[in-house]
Amino acid sequence: MDLLADYRIPFVGLKPGKHEFQLRVDPEFFACFPHSDVDQVHGKVLVELDKLDTTMTLRMTLAAAMTAPCDRCLEDVSVSLAGSDRVSIRFGEETSCDDELWILGSNEYQLDLADAIFQLVHLAKPNRTIHENEDDCDLDMTEWQDPSSNDGDNADDIDPRWAALKGLDN
Repeated sequence: MDLLADYRIPFVGLKPGKHEFQLRVDPEFFACFPHSDVDQVHGKVLVELDKLDTTMTLRMTLAAAMTAPCDRCLEDVSVSLAGSDRVSIRFGEETSCDDELWILGSNEYQLDLADAIFQLVHLAKPNRTIHENEDDCDLDMTEWQDPSSNDGDNADDIDPRWAALKGLDN
């Protein structure tokens, strides 16, 4: 069974005008992409396709929640993901896809949105995944990482072999 079949929209039979589709994003979707940075995402993508006689405009809006390990304490944290993308679609001789312009060849009859949705989710992912309130983090992990809680270690103690290098200036 083709798990990504739901992410292909046949546009040949559609009448000119606006058409809306709602596609889900979930772990089953990300299982189709083995090198994904995320897998625990649950949500939906609202796809609006505005079809004209010679062009189409595609708008995708993401609303999802991601569960990932906190970068501070490694406990799972839920983060909301939101994003949108707009793609202009033209018809031409050969099929080519850029970030904002897709040119579809004469033999194309459907839009494959799986890669575009995959990229949209990854671009909406925050750089750091942490609990909003530091008090929600695992106390044992945050104390273990805290450099000020060195049990008797003095951070100013320098190995004598390296102390001689401190005197060298460029």
